[in-house]
Amino acid sequence: MCMLPYFPFGDRFNDKMGTAPLGPTEPLLEVDTQYRAEIALKRQLLVAVPGYYAQALPGSELAQWEAAELIMQQMARYYPDSFSFSQQAGQWLWSNRILGEATAIRSHEEGSLPTFPIDWIGQQVQEDLLLLSGQDVRLVAGQLCFGNGWCLDEKLGLPFWEIHAPINPIVTPMMQAAGQLMQRLPAGRTVWRLNWSIKASNQLDMSSRRMPDLNGQLQQLLPALTPETVGDQLFIRIERQTLTRLPRSGSILFGIHTYQNRLADELSERPDAARRLLNVLNTTPPAMLDYKGISPFLEPLIRFLERDGRPKIPMG
Repeated sequence: MCMLPYFPFGDRFNDKMGTAPLGPTEPLLEVDTQYRAEIALKRQLLVAVPGYYAQALPGSELAQWEAAELIMQQMARYYPDSFSFSQQAGQWLWSNRILGEATAIRSHEEGSLPTFPIDWIGQQVQEDLLLLSGQDVRLVAGQLCFGNGWCLDEKLGLPFWEIHAPINPIVTPMMQAAGQLMQRLPAGRTVWRLNWSIKASNQLDMSSRRMPDLNGQLQQLLPALTPETVGDQLFIRIERQTLTRLPRSGSILFGIHTYQNRLADELSERPDAARRLLNVLNTTPPAMLDYKGISPFLEPLIRFLERDGRPKIPMG
């Protein structure tokens, strides 16, 4: 596995949202070496459990089509060797050279695609895609294959504050900032941020239906998590999150690209990573460690990082 493209660990824990404008040279969607495998996994999940990983409410069609068009434009712009998009005689022409697929789409026409637009375009990108609309920022459509502890069954149709209910007090300020950001986000603008967690599994699909099994696996693994082994047993999971206000519908497109790497592999490739991660964990409030699910294995993790983060004495 390659080194993570992002490593959001500094000198101490940061409880701010940490959003920044997406620059003109930065892509909305990212394509990496895991593209084929992750698209195949998405499609497998969508077939295995129809209606669970992709859902949409009536009335969200305009936003779905607008999001699909934007995503195809972005993919063709930033990855022209792999994707192309054009419009001819009322049709959209999409080519995905990585997968060897070409699609002619009658835009905004029901039945033009084999599934609804946000589900179809979600099968072309590694990101999870969610659409939020209205003054109350309500979740109206999405494809969520790699969710971290939640699913569309639980959240579709809910406004922003209810999506996150019950809100843990430790993240209340961050949720308030997120709500204000979504209200103020101008049309055509994109902001992005990073979210991080540490997991005892590298399973991408951690949606609600998987949690009983994942929690059971963690309980079985805990006795074997030691400072000597934890580097090979834990994984850093990073979410690159983007928020884009769609100019025509006014909806917000929320994209989530999940990256992960084995802890030991990441530390071996990235100088000073152990010290930085140790600093953040040592300054993270206990309630936040509980919220992120790190507390059960915090002690062996800290001891591992303390050992791995010591200055190396050159031999000679």
